[in-house]
Amino acid sequence: MTDPDLAPDGPGTAQRPAAAGAPTITAVRDNVITGTDFLPDHVVVLRVTYAADDVSDYLTYRTNAGGDLYAQLPTSPGPGALHVTATDHRTDPHGACGLLWSNTEILRS
Repeated sequence: MTDPDLAPDGPGTAQRPAAAGAPTITAVRDNVITGTDFLPDHVVVLRVTYAADDVSDYLTYRTNAGGDLYAQLPTSPGPGALHVTATDHRTDPHGACGLLWSNTEILRS
């Protein structure tokens, strides 16, 4: 069975065109990421790239009814920087993997 929140054209999944603007994230403190302009009540995937190791993890969170994101990362940064970006699975033909991504925030240890 497919999760309709993950299927861009799934039943019951509201789509906002990429032209409405990309979501924005901010690293605030203690590995917390906040974000705005995501789809409301929707699954958001954070891509966390460990720059020193060239490895990425994908973590799933959910936005609130206003399309805002609050994500406490479950890891403490090791040596080097973490590069974090997010998507709510809206399509963008020019984005990585055909998805609309937020800006990239860098967390330093």
